[in-house]
Amino acid sequence: MSPRTKIESSLYYSLLGFFINKPSYGYELYKYISKETSFFNIWYLKQSQFYGFLERLFNEGFLSPKLIEGEQYPDRKLFTITDAGIQQLENWITTPVKRGREMRQEFIAKLFIAQNFYEEKIELLVENQMNVCHQWLDEQDLCLINEKDHFQILLINYRKKQIQAMLEWLKQINF
Repeated sequence: MSPRTKIESSLYYSLLGFFINKPSYGYELYKYISKETSFFNIWYLKQSQFYGFLERLFNEGFLSPKLIEGEQYPDRKLFTITDAGIQQLENWITTPVKRGREMRQEFIAKLFIAQNFYEEKIELLVENQMNVCHQWLDEQDLCLINEKDHFQILLINYRKKQIQAMLEWLKQINF
């Protein structure tokens, strides 16, 4: 068992972005996301997981389903994003990730959603994340001040290089 506590991911909020322009049926949206976008390169979801997250977003008040009766197919739910869902999505997009390991998936998902549905939020997203990265660098510098253990120094310098690479990558994002 890992000594780290499990961190609840907010990555599923990214799904709200796909409802910004129009309501969608779960199956059609899953098919669209998996076949016609590069989103699954960021976060691969099995169809059952996808439906579980739609249910969760509904339970949290971020999606509203409307049952559409089918003549040639079973009844289906047409999901629409709620005002609370729009607010949650906008907050999620502009909130920087808190840990470096979340850059690979959660930050990139935020960037994907922003570029596709909220271009006006990209600059704020990047600026907020750069500020957090600078804080991470400052924290690593503080750790180095009194550190004597050679391995710990190597580890801290490794972390600093990772953060510096993140900052360089963030500077390349056009908005």
